[in-house]
Amino acid sequence: MKFSKIEWCSPQYQASLELRHLVLREPLGLKLTAEELDGEYGQRHYAMLGDDDAILAIVVAFPKNTRLVQLRQMAVEPESQGKGIGTRLLQQCEADLVSHGFEEFELEARMTAVAFYQKQGYEPVGEPFEQISLPHQKMTKVIST
Repeated sequence: MKFSKIEWCSPQYQASLELRHLVLREPLGLKLTAEELDGEYGQRHYAMLGDDDAILAIVVAFPKNTRLVQLRQMAVEPESQGKGIGTRLLQQCEADLVSHGFEEFELEARMTAVAFYQKQGYEPVGEPFEQISLPHQKMTKVIST
């Protein structure tokens, strides 16, 4: 298994869209829309790849300014969940972003994933809210450099 940056619009990017759809949208009867994907060219895409270079996990990082980045669309292939792959991806993604000057991270976690992010040092901010028909929680993490 290896950590990788994915280029926008590459075959790996297309595979990451399929994984995001499978894990995050299909169970809700939804599809990733063109509006949701608009602007992903300027975002950073990270993945954990299996030995055959298949994408096992994906996360997208959206820089909001020179210090703050929003993590979004994190998904782990269903058969790979619970094996620490998401944790490794998140840690290596954060390390890469810190090396580029980012110090603050934010995300909007589904309530079912809040405990996972808390184990990684993220803290809930504000009240839960509904998004794509599911309750979510805004969470933040500050990394001192």
